[in-house]
Amino acid sequence: MRIAVLDDEKTQLQLIEQALIGGDNQWGEDVDVQFFSSGEAMLQTAKREFFDCYLLDRRVGDMSGDVILQWLRQYGEKTHGDYSIVIMLTSLRAEGEVVSSLTLGANDYIIKPFRPAELVARMKRALETKRALSNANTAAPVVVADDSDGDVVNLCGYEFESFSNTVTFNGKSVVLTGREFALALLLFRNAGRSVSRQSIFEVVWRRVDGGSNRTLDTHIYRVRHSLKLNPENGISLKPVYGYGYRLDVLNRVTGADTPTILDTVDEPQA
Repeated sequence: MRIAVLDDEKTQLQLIEQALIGGDNQWGEDVDVQFFSSGEAMLQTAKREFFDCYLLDRRVGDMSGDVILQWLRQYGEKTHGDYSIVIMLTSLRAEGEVVSSLTLGANDYIIKPFRPAELVARMKRALETKRALSNANTAAPVVVADDSDGDVVNLCGYEFESFSNTVTFNGKSVVLTGREFALALLLFRNAGRSVSRQSIFEVVWRRVDGGSNRTLDTHIYRVRHSLKLNPENGISLKPVYGYGYRLDVLNRVTGADTPTILDTVDEPQA
């Protein structure tokens, strides 16, 4: 496993090094840690080499860690064919700073002074989640209808008719835009499974090069609000850390635990 650390304070670099590789091997595998005091040097290395995890200070002399985070989320996976975990490790504690980094795609945000055991635990959790999702989704590709006869998806009182781009909840019509309908239908077709952001952009926006996380998150919010996707209605729609979104049927709802595909049709045009 490869870890890249950005911090321009020597004392902090020593503390991070001790936390990551000091003492017994706490990772259960070989670990290669590279330290950078220059954001530009890290960015140039990131363009050539893949790291499983990045620890980024938001405030270094020549470049904010957010710039590297933006590059990784926009180009990293396309460049290296794999997704890197990014954790911000910084003294900037204002709520706006935290929200900014998380919105850009950071997997976690840790405020200095950090606790070594907590830092390692958060890194392990993020990496284990990534690996579990990668294994699960390799075996189960996203379900997308691909013919032209029309399909109806019924789940927990929600009924989607893709041939007419209409959706009802308990018999009452719900108004969605074309993209909101396509997004909701994709999630309902894949109920109980995580759907990656990349898959969503490919199906809903017809883009293979990804898109804006903010745009997707806004559409998710609108779909959740318009369809009232909440536990009271037996549905849970949650983000999957560093991956995408997952729609689940809650156990206390009976009689509708999987989507019912009656026929199939092309995805509605977004």
